[in-house]
Amino acid sequence: MATISKFQLRIYHDHFTEEAEAELPPGRRIMYCVAGCAEISDAKKNETIKGDDAWFSTHKTKVRGKDEGACIWRWELVAPDTASGEIKSEGIKSRIAGDYAIEIDTSIKRLMRLDRVSFPLGGEALTHTHAAAGVRCLLEGNLLVDSVGHRYRVWPGDPWVEHGPDSVYAKASEHQLSSFVRVMIVPEEYKGRSTITYVKAEDKEKPKSQSYKRYLEEPISL
Repeated sequence: MATISKFQLRIYHDHFTEEAEAELPPGRRIMYCVAGCAEISDAKKNETIKGDDAWFSTHKTKVRGKDEGACIWRWELVAPDTASGEIKSEGIKSRIAGDYAIEIDTSIKRLMRLDRVSFPLGGEALTHTHAAAGVRCLLEGNLLVDSVGHRYRVWPGDPWVEHGPDSVYAKASEHQLSSFVRVMIVPEEYKGRSTITYVKAEDKEKPKSQSYKRYLEEPISL
């Protein structure tokens, strides 16, 4: 039997000056390095991540800007009443870029997944749904998004949520290559495979223009 619980999936934009350091409490967390370089460690590992690298941990985590510092996007899955996780440390600019209410069936084992979706000029994500909720953030270019009667355009640094069952169509810029990164809370049965379902029968066999890069997908407790 499904057990539906409410959560917040938040995304923060953190800018670390070189050698600036922060300690983050335990939590379900993914960090993606947009640019620069940072040293990240928890009780189990210590890594240096650079542009287009990612990190996952549920433990207390230390982050330090290296070289010229780092621009990091950080996703956290938290309970609805959790206080904001903006970092208040010298040499760090941190803001919550998006705070989205999502519902999760906690009777199903879940993975926290980070991947990247890239489009050629004028590429399309044909009308589709997903088997999981997730929060995206645009890296480059721009996208026109059309979902359940709402039509809007996203630009670099803009986050947005897709709840899963809502149908979505997106068209990429004709003038710039476009891509976004996203964190999804996927059912364990989707490990290693796509969560997408195309809504229109005629779209299922059409060539798809988007390409994917998966960085990580790790089990989480809910």
